[in-house]
Amino acid sequence: MTRRLFFRVFGGLVTVFLIVVAISVTQYVRAHPRDPLQQNLASWARENKLGAVVDKLEAWLHNDPPAVAPADSLALAITPDTISPTSTTLVANPNNSSASTSVPDIITPLQIRPTVATTSCPIDNTVATVVTSTTTTSTTTTVPDSSTTTTSTTTTIPTKPDDISSQLLPALTDEGKWQAIMRVRTKPIVYATSIRPLWCFGSVVATMATFDPNRVRAAMFNGTEMPGGEGWKNGSKIRGTALRSLIASFNGGFRFEHQPGGYVTEGKTVRKLRKGYATLAISKEGVSTVGIWGETITNDGTWASLRQNLPPLVHNGKSVYANYPKVDWGQDFGNKVYNFRSAVCLRTDGLMMFVAVGKVNIGMLADTLVVLGCKTGMELDINGQWPYFAVYTGFGKATRWGKIIDNRMGDPNRHLNGSTKDFFALFDPETLPAGAVK
Repeated sequence: MTRRLFFRVFGGLVTVFLIVVAISVTQYVRAHPRDPLQQNLASWARENKLGAVVDKLEAWLHNDPPAVAPADSLALAITPDTISPTSTTLVANPNNSSASTSVPDIITPLQIRPTVATTSCPIDNTVATVVTSTTTTSTTTTVPDSSTTTTSTTTTIPTKPDDISSQLLPALTDEGKWQAIMRVRTKPIVYATSIRPLWCFGSVVATMATFDPNRVRAAMFNGTEMPGGEGWKNGSKIRGTALRSLIASFNGGFRFEHQPGGYVTEGKTVRKLRKGYATLAISKEGVSTVGIWGETITNDGTWASLRQNLPPLVHNGKSVYANYPKVDWGQDFGNKVYNFRSAVCLRTDGLMMFVAVGKVNIGMLADTLVVLGCKTGMELDINGQWPYFAVYTGFGKATRWGKIIDNRMGDPNRHLNGSTKDFFALFDPETLPAGAVK
Protein backbone atom coordinates (compact mmCIF):
# COMPACT_ATOMS: atom_id res chain seq x y z
CA MET A 1 0.00 0.00 0.00
CA THR A 2 1.42 3.36 -1.02
CA ARG A 3 1.68 6.22 1.45
CA ARG A 4 -0.99 8.22 -0.41
CA LEU A 5 -3.38 5.26 -0.41
CA PHE A 6 -2.78 4.71 3.31
CA PHE A 7 -3.75 8.28 4.17
CA ARG A 8 -6.82 8.03 1.96
CA VAL A 9 -7.97 4.86 3.71
CA PHE A 10 -7.17 6.29 7.14
CA GLY A 11 -8.98 9.54 6.36
CA GLY A 12 -11.97 7.59 5.09
CA LEU A 13 -12.14 5.55 8.29
CA VAL A 14 -11.93 8.70 10.43
CA THR A 15 -14.68 10.30 8.38
CA VAL A 16 -16.93 7.26 8.79
CA PHE A 17 -16.22 7.22 12.52
CA LEU A 18 -17.10 10.89 12.90
CA ILE A 19 -20.30 10.42 10.91
CA VAL A 20 -21.34 7.50 13.14
CA VAL A 21 -20.59 9.55 16.26
CA ALA A 22 -22.50 12.54 14.90
CA ILE A 23 -25.52 10.37 14.13
CA SER A 24 -25.41 8.80 17.60
CA VAL A 25 -25.11 12.16 19.36
CA THR A 26 -27.90 13.63 17.23
CA GLN A 27 -30.22 10.75 18.05
CA TYR A 28 -29.47 11.12 21.77
CA VAL A 29 -30.07 14.89 21.75
CA ARG A 30 -33.32 14.48 19.81
CA ALA A 31 -34.50 11.92 22.36
CA HIS A 32 -33.98 14.48 25.15
CA PRO A 33 -34.96 17.81 23.54
CA ARG A 34 -35.67 19.61 26.81
CA ASP A 35 -32.21 19.07 28.31
CA PRO A 36 -29.35 21.53 27.60
CA LEU A 37 -26.93 20.54 24.83
CA GLN A 38 -23.94 20.40 27.20
CA GLN A 39 -25.84 18.12 29.55
CA ASN A 40 -26.91 15.88 26.68
CA LEU A 41 -23.35 15.63 25.38
CA ALA A 42 -22.06 14.67 28.82
CA SER A 43 -24.77 12.05 29.28
CA TRP A 44 -24.14 10.63 25.81
CA ALA A 45 -20.43 10.37 26.55
CA ARG A 46 -21.04 8.61 29.86
CA GLU A 47 -23.42 6.15 28.19
CA ASN A 48 -20.64 5.38 25.71
CA LYS A 49 -17.92 4.66 28.29
CA LEU A 50 -16.34 8.10 28.09
CA GLY A 51 -17.11 9.08 31.67
CA ALA A 52 -13.45 9.57 32.59
CA VAL A 53 -13.11 12.16 29.84
CA VAL A 54 -16.24 13.98 31.01
CA ASP A 55 -14.98 13.98 34.62
CA LYS A 56 -11.70 15.60 33.60
CA LEU A 57 -13.45 18.22 31.48
CA GLU A 58 -15.91 19.08 34.26
CA ALA A 59 -13.11 19.37 36.81
CA TRP A 60 -11.25 21.70 34.44
CA LEU A 61 -14.32 23.82 33.69
CA HIS A 62 -15.37 24.22 37.32
CA ASN A 63 -12.13 25.04 39.11
CA ASP A 64 -12.80 28.73 39.82
CA PRO A 65 -13.99 29.49 43.38
CA PRO A 66 -17.13 31.62 43.85
CA ALA A 67 -16.83 35.38 44.17
CA VAL A 68 -16.66 37.04 47.56
CA ALA A 69 -18.86 39.95 46.44
CA PRO A 70 -22.47 39.31 47.49
CA ALA A 71 -25.17 38.41 45.01
CA ASP A 72 -27.73 41.17 44.60
CA SER A 73 -30.60 38.78 43.84
CA LEU A 74 -31.80 35.38 44.97
CA ALA A 75 -32.52 32.31 42.85
CA LEU A 76 -36.08 31.54 43.95
CA ALA A 77 -37.93 31.13 40.66
CA ILE A 78 -41.42 30.36 41.90
CA THR A 79 -43.78 33.06 43.18
CA PRO A 80 -44.75 32.08 46.71
CA ASP A 81 -48.49 32.33 47.28
CA THR A 82 -48.13 34.21 50.55
CA ILE A 83 -45.83 37.01 49.44
CA SER A 84 -47.53 40.37 49.50
CA PRO A 85 -46.62 43.15 47.04
CA THR A 86 -45.36 45.22 49.95
CA SER A 87 -43.18 42.58 51.60
CA THR A 88 -40.07 43.98 53.30
CA THR A 89 -36.61 42.69 53.99
CA LEU A 90 -36.29 39.95 56.58
CA VAL A 91 -33.93 41.75 58.94
CA ALA A 92 -33.98 45.44 59.77
CA ASN A 93 -30.88 47.62 59.60
CA PRO A 94 -29.25 47.47 63.07
CA ASN A 95 -28.51 51.22 62.82
CA ASN A 96 -32.27 51.86 62.66
CA SER A 97 -31.98 53.31 59.19
CA SER A 98 -34.48 52.31 56.52
CA ALA A 99 -33.90 48.87 55.03
CA SER A 100 -32.73 48.61 51.46
CA THR A 101 -32.33 45.80 48.98
CA SER A 102 -29.36 47.46 47.29
CA VAL A 103 -25.86 46.23 48.00
CA PRO A 104 -23.63 48.80 49.71
CA ASP A 105 -20.00 49.37 48.85
CA ILE A 106 -18.85 47.55 51.99
CA ILE A 107 -20.64 44.34 52.95
CA THR A 108 -20.81 43.85 56.72
CA PRO A 109 -21.71 40.39 57.96
CA LEU A 110 -25.02 40.73 59.77
CA GLN A 111 -24.81 37.46 61.62
CA ILE A 112 -22.41 34.56 61.90
CA ARG A 113 -23.69 31.49 63.69
CA PRO A 114 -21.41 31.22 66.72
CA THR A 115 -22.55 27.66 67.50
CA VAL A 116 -21.82 26.45 63.96
CA ALA A 117 -18.31 27.38 62.91
CA THR A 118 -17.70 26.36 59.30
CA THR A 119 -14.49 25.52 57.50
CA SER A 120 -15.49 27.64 54.49
CA CYS A 121 -16.09 30.74 56.60
CA PRO A 122 -14.18 30.44 59.88
CA ILE A 123 -14.98 32.76 62.76
CA ASP A 124 -12.18 34.80 64.31
CA ASN A 125 -11.79 38.00 66.28
CA THR A 126 -11.69 40.14 63.14
CA VAL A 127 -15.24 39.21 62.15
CA ALA A 128 -17.97 41.39 63.59
CA THR A 129 -21.14 39.51 64.41
CA VAL A 130 -24.57 40.78 65.27
CA VAL A 131 -27.03 38.33 66.81
CA THR A 132 -30.65 39.42 66.81
CA SER A 133 -32.75 38.85 69.88
CA THR A 134 -35.48 36.21 70.02
CA THR A 135 -38.29 35.28 72.32
CA THR A 136 -36.92 31.80 73.01
CA THR A 137 -34.33 30.75 75.57
CA SER A 138 -31.76 30.06 72.88
CA THR A 139 -28.77 32.42 72.59
CA THR A 140 -29.02 32.56 68.80
CA THR A 141 -31.68 32.76 66.14
CA THR A 142 -30.35 29.75 64.31
CA VAL A 143 -31.56 26.20 64.45
CA PRO A 144 -29.61 24.68 67.36
CA ASP A 145 -26.87 22.20 66.62
CA SER A 146 -26.52 18.74 68.07
CA SER A 147 -24.94 20.04 71.28
CA THR A 148 -28.24 21.56 72.43
CA THR A 149 -31.25 19.72 73.74
CA THR A 150 -34.02 21.77 72.17
CA THR A 151 -34.84 19.44 69.30
CA SER A 152 -33.75 16.20 70.91
CA THR A 153 -36.64 16.40 73.39
CA THR A 154 -39.18 17.63 70.86
CA THR A 155 -41.42 15.12 69.12
CA THR A 156 -43.67 17.56 67.29
CA ILE A 157 -42.59 18.47 63.77
CA PRO A 158 -43.41 22.11 63.00
CA THR A 159 -45.78 22.88 60.15
CA LYS A 160 -43.48 25.65 58.97
CA PRO A 161 -39.74 25.95 59.64
CA ASP A 162 -38.32 28.95 61.45
CA ASP A 163 -37.17 31.75 59.17
CA ILE A 164 -33.42 32.04 58.63
CA SER A 165 -31.73 35.33 59.44
CA SER A 166 -29.60 36.70 56.64
CA GLN A 167 -25.84 36.51 57.11
CA LEU A 168 -25.16 39.56 54.95
CA LEU A 169 -26.16 43.18 55.40
CA PRO A 170 -28.47 44.27 53.96
CA ALA A 171 -30.71 41.25 53.56
CA LEU A 172 -32.40 40.89 50.20
CA THR A 173 -36.17 40.99 50.03
CA ASP A 174 -37.64 37.87 51.71
CA GLU A 175 -34.21 36.29 52.06
CA GLY A 176 -34.54 33.30 54.38
CA LYS A 177 -38.27 33.81 54.79
CA TRP A 178 -40.13 30.55 54.26
CA GLN A 179 -43.14 30.86 51.96
CA ALA A 180 -45.81 28.31 51.09
CA ILE A 181 -45.35 27.28 47.45
CA MET A 182 -47.71 24.28 47.36
CA ARG A 183 -51.07 23.81 49.05
CA VAL A 184 -53.31 20.76 49.29
CA ARG A 185 -56.94 21.44 50.24
CA THR A 186 -55.89 25.04 51.08
CA LYS A 187 -53.27 23.84 53.60
CA PRO A 188 -49.57 24.63 52.96
CA ILE A 189 -47.64 21.44 52.30
CA VAL A 190 -44.30 22.63 50.81
CA TYR A 191 -42.35 25.73 51.86
CA ALA A 192 -39.40 27.29 50.05
CA THR A 193 -36.93 30.12 50.43
CA SER A 194 -33.57 31.30 49.10
CA ILE A 195 -30.57 32.65 50.97
CA ARG A 196 -26.88 33.46 50.73
CA PRO A 197 -25.60 30.86 53.23
CA LEU A 198 -21.86 31.63 53.32
CA TRP A 199 -20.99 35.10 54.58
CA CYS A 200 -17.46 35.01 53.15
CA PHE A 201 -18.66 33.91 49.67
CA GLY A 202 -21.61 36.19 49.18
CA SER A 203 -22.14 35.21 45.55
CA VAL A 204 -23.22 31.71 46.61
CA VAL A 205 -27.00 31.34 46.65
CA ALA A 206 -28.96 28.39 48.04
CA THR A 207 -32.61 27.56 47.41
CA MET A 208 -34.40 25.18 49.75
CA ALA A 209 -37.73 23.38 49.98
CA THR A 210 -39.09 21.69 53.10
CA PHE A 211 -41.92 19.30 53.83
CA ASP A 212 -43.23 17.22 56.72
CA PRO A 213 -42.44 13.59 55.80
CA ASN A 214 -45.52 12.41 57.70
CA ARG A 215 -47.93 14.53 55.65
CA VAL A 216 -46.88 13.28 52.21
CA ARG A 217 -46.26 9.91 50.60
CA ALA A 218 -42.82 9.65 49.02
CA ALA A 219 -41.84 7.26 46.24
CA MET A 220 -38.70 6.62 44.20
CA PHE A 221 -38.92 6.54 40.40
CA ASN A 222 -36.49 4.84 38.04
CA GLY A 223 -34.85 6.59 35.09
CA THR A 224 -34.29 5.12 31.65
CA GLU A 225 -30.50 5.17 32.18
CA MET A 226 -30.22 5.17 35.98
CA PRO A 227 -30.98 2.49 36.94
CA GLY A 228 -32.39 1.54 33.52
CA GLY A 229 -33.99 -1.81 32.87
CA GLU A 230 -37.63 -2.73 32.38
CA GLY A 231 -40.60 -3.80 34.44
CA TRP A 232 -40.63 -0.91 36.90
CA LYS A 233 -43.96 0.12 38.43
CA ASN A 234 -42.47 3.56 39.07
CA GLY A 235 -40.89 4.25 35.69
CA SER A 236 -39.22 7.32 34.22
CA LYS A 237 -42.31 9.53 34.39
CA ILE A 238 -45.25 10.18 36.72
CA ARG A 239 -48.47 9.22 35.04
CA GLY A 240 -51.82 7.50 35.47
CA THR A 241 -53.97 7.90 38.55
CA ALA A 242 -50.98 9.00 40.67
CA LEU A 243 -50.70 12.20 38.65
CA ARG A 244 -53.78 13.77 40.25
CA SER A 245 -52.23 13.43 43.73
CA LEU A 246 -48.76 14.69 42.78
CA ILE A 247 -47.32 17.40 45.03
CA ALA A 248 -43.62 17.75 44.20
CA SER A 249 -40.58 15.91 42.82
CA PHE A 250 -36.80 16.23 43.07
CA ASN A 251 -33.68 14.66 41.59
CA GLY A 252 -31.91 11.54 42.76
CA GLY A 253 -28.22 10.76 43.06
CA PHE A 254 -25.06 10.05 41.07
CA ARG A 255 -24.68 7.70 38.16
CA PHE A 256 -23.52 4.24 39.16
CA GLU A 257 -20.03 4.57 37.69
CA HIS A 258 -19.31 7.08 40.47
CA GLN A 259 -19.88 4.29 43.01
CA PRO A 260 -22.59 6.12 44.97
CA GLY A 261 -23.64 3.08 47.00
CA GLY A 262 -26.77 0.97 47.17
CA TYR A 263 -30.02 1.16 45.25
CA VAL A 264 -33.02 -0.89 46.39
CA THR A 265 -36.62 -0.44 45.29
CA GLU A 266 -39.72 -2.41 44.29
CA GLY A 267 -38.25 -5.51 45.89
CA LYS A 268 -35.12 -5.41 43.70
CA THR A 269 -31.54 -4.82 44.82
CA VAL A 270 -29.96 -3.02 41.88
CA ARG A 271 -26.84 -2.22 43.87
CA LYS A 272 -25.84 -3.58 47.25
CA LEU A 273 -26.18 -1.20 50.18
CA ARG A 274 -22.97 -0.02 51.83
CA LYS A 275 -22.63 0.28 55.59
CA GLY A 276 -21.91 3.81 56.80
CA TYR A 277 -23.28 5.48 53.66
CA ALA A 278 -25.87 8.24 53.74
CA THR A 279 -29.25 6.84 52.73
CA LEU A 280 -32.53 8.37 51.66
CA ALA A 281 -35.01 5.79 52.92
CA ILE A 282 -38.74 5.50 52.20
CA SER A 283 -40.89 3.24 54.37
CA LYS A 284 -43.64 1.01 53.04
CA GLU A 285 -46.08 3.69 54.21
CA GLY A 286 -44.27 6.31 52.13
CA VAL A 287 -42.56 8.18 54.98
CA SER A 288 -39.10 9.43 54.00
CA THR A 289 -36.01 10.11 56.06
CA VAL A 290 -32.25 10.54 55.68
CA GLY A 291 -29.90 8.49 57.84
CA ILE A 292 -26.81 6.30 57.85
CA TRP A 293 -27.12 2.68 56.81
CA GLY A 294 -26.21 0.31 59.61
CA GLU A 295 -26.45 3.05 62.21
CA THR A 296 -29.62 5.15 62.17
CA ILE A 297 -31.24 3.05 59.41
CA THR A 298 -31.11 -0.75 59.50
CA ASN A 299 -32.48 -3.65 57.52
CA ASP A 300 -35.61 -4.15 59.64
CA GLY A 301 -37.99 -4.98 56.80
CA THR A 302 -39.86 -1.66 56.89
CA TRP A 303 -38.26 0.00 53.84
CA ALA A 304 -39.77 0.15 50.37
CA SER A 305 -36.95 2.14 48.72
CA LEU A 306 -33.35 2.90 49.70
CA ARG A 307 -31.06 5.19 47.72
CA GLN A 308 -27.48 5.84 48.77
CA ASN A 309 -25.18 8.54 47.46
CA LEU A 310 -21.79 8.36 49.18
CA PRO A 311 -21.10 8.85 52.91
CA PRO A 312 -22.89 11.60 54.85
CA LEU A 313 -21.90 15.23 54.46
CA VAL A 314 -23.46 16.14 57.80
CA HIS A 315 -24.12 13.95 60.82
CA ASN A 316 -25.51 15.08 64.17
CA GLY A 317 -25.53 18.64 62.87
CA LYS A 318 -21.81 18.73 62.06
CA SER A 319 -19.84 18.58 58.80
CA VAL A 320 -18.21 15.15 58.48
CA TYR A 321 -17.26 15.00 54.78
CA ALA A 322 -13.57 15.44 55.70
CA ASN A 323 -13.72 12.07 57.46
CA TYR A 324 -13.80 10.45 54.01
CA PRO A 325 -10.74 11.82 52.13
CA LYS A 326 -10.74 9.01 49.55
CA VAL A 327 -14.36 9.48 48.49
CA ASP A 328 -15.06 10.90 45.04
CA TRP A 329 -17.64 13.64 45.66
CA GLY A 330 -17.92 14.28 41.93
CA GLN A 331 -14.21 14.47 41.02
CA ASP A 332 -13.75 16.72 44.07
CA PHE A 333 -11.00 14.84 45.88
CA GLY A 334 -9.10 18.06 46.49
CA ASN A 335 -12.14 20.22 47.30
CA LYS A 336 -11.36 22.30 44.20
CA VAL A 337 -14.40 21.70 42.00
CA TYR A 338 -17.07 24.40 42.24
CA ASN A 339 -20.41 23.63 40.64
CA PHE A 340 -24.18 23.58 41.14
CA ARG A 341 -24.94 20.87 43.70
CA SER A 342 -28.00 19.43 45.38
CA ALA A 343 -28.54 17.67 48.68
CA VAL A 344 -31.29 16.34 50.89
CA CYS A 345 -31.33 16.26 54.65
CA LEU A 346 -33.32 15.50 57.76
CA ARG A 347 -33.41 18.75 59.70
CA THR A 348 -33.00 19.03 63.45
CA ASP A 349 -36.68 19.99 63.71
CA GLY A 350 -37.81 16.78 61.93
CA LEU A 351 -38.65 18.32 58.56
CA MET A 352 -37.14 16.99 55.36
CA MET A 353 -35.30 19.57 53.24
CA PHE A 354 -34.03 19.69 49.65
CA VAL A 355 -31.15 22.10 48.99
CA ALA A 356 -29.72 23.38 45.70
CA VAL A 357 -26.66 25.63 46.02
CA GLY A 358 -23.93 26.86 43.76
CA LYS A 359 -21.36 27.19 42.71
CA VAL A 360 -19.67 25.41 45.61
CA ASN A 361 -17.17 22.69 46.39
CA ILE A 362 -18.05 19.74 48.59
CA GLY A 363 -16.89 21.48 51.77
CA MET A 364 -19.07 24.50 51.05
CA LEU A 365 -22.04 22.22 50.42
CA ALA A 366 -21.53 20.52 53.77
CA ASP A 367 -21.17 23.90 55.52
CA THR A 368 -24.35 25.12 53.85
CA LEU A 369 -26.27 22.15 55.23
CA VAL A 370 -24.95 22.87 58.71
CA VAL A 371 -25.89 26.55 58.47
CA LEU A 372 -29.40 25.61 57.30
CA GLY A 373 -30.07 23.34 60.26
CA CYS A 374 -29.52 19.83 58.88
CA LYS A 375 -29.11 16.94 61.28
CA THR A 376 -28.10 14.32 58.70
CA GLY A 377 -27.41 15.32 55.11
CA MET A 378 -26.39 13.60 51.88
CA GLU A 379 -25.29 14.93 48.52
CA LEU A 380 -27.57 14.29 45.55
CA ASP A 381 -26.85 14.93 41.86
CA ILE A 382 -24.61 17.79 40.70
CA ASN A 383 -23.67 19.80 37.57
CA GLY A 384 -25.72 21.62 34.99
CA GLN A 385 -29.44 21.39 35.51
CA TRP A 386 -29.48 18.02 37.24
CA PRO A 387 -30.26 19.64 40.62
CA TYR A 388 -34.02 19.94 40.42
CA PHE A 389 -37.12 20.47 42.57
CA ALA A 390 -40.59 21.22 41.22
CA VAL A 391 -44.11 21.58 42.56
CA TYR A 392 -47.16 21.09 40.37
CA THR A 393 -50.19 23.17 39.49
CA GLY A 394 -53.74 21.85 39.04
CA PHE A 395 -53.85 19.50 42.03
CA GLY A 396 -56.56 16.88 41.53
CA LYS A 397 -56.65 17.30 37.75
CA ALA A 398 -55.55 14.86 35.08
CA THR A 399 -53.27 17.45 33.44
CA ARG A 400 -50.49 18.87 35.62
CA TRP A 401 -47.72 21.41 35.02
CA GLY A 402 -44.45 21.70 36.88
CA LYS A 403 -42.98 24.84 38.45
CA ILE A 404 -39.27 24.76 39.31
CA ILE A 405 -38.23 26.51 42.51
CA ASP A 406 -34.84 27.81 41.33
CA ASN A 407 -34.07 29.69 38.11
CA ARG A 408 -30.93 27.58 37.59
CA MET A 409 -33.02 24.42 37.13
CA GLY A 410 -34.21 22.95 33.86
CA ASP A 411 -37.41 21.66 32.25
CA PRO A 412 -40.25 22.08 34.81
CA ASN A 413 -41.99 19.01 33.36
CA ARG A 414 -38.97 16.70 33.33
CA HIS A 415 -40.58 14.15 35.63
CA LEU A 416 -43.83 14.24 33.66
CA ASN A 417 -42.20 13.76 30.25
CA GLY A 418 -39.58 11.19 31.22
CA SER A 419 -36.25 11.27 33.08
CA THR A 420 -33.00 9.51 32.26
CA LYS A 421 -32.13 9.41 35.97
CA ASP A 422 -33.91 8.29 39.12
CA PHE A 423 -35.92 10.81 41.10
CA PHE A 424 -38.25 11.15 44.07
CA ALA A 425 -41.87 12.27 44.08
CA LEU A 426 -44.24 13.37 46.84
CA PHE A 427 -47.97 12.61 46.78
CA ASP A 428 -51.04 13.42 48.84
CA PRO A 429 -51.73 10.20 50.80
CA GLU A 430 -55.42 10.98 51.21
CA THR A 431 -56.17 11.02 47.48
CA LEU A 432 -53.49 8.70 46.12
CA PRO A 433 -55.21 5.50 44.88
CA ALA A 434 -54.03 2.27 46.44
CA GLY A 435 -51.31 0.66 44.34
CA ALA A 436 -50.79 3.77 42.18
CA VAL A 437 -47.11 3.87 43.18
CA LYS A 438 -44.75 1.40 44.82
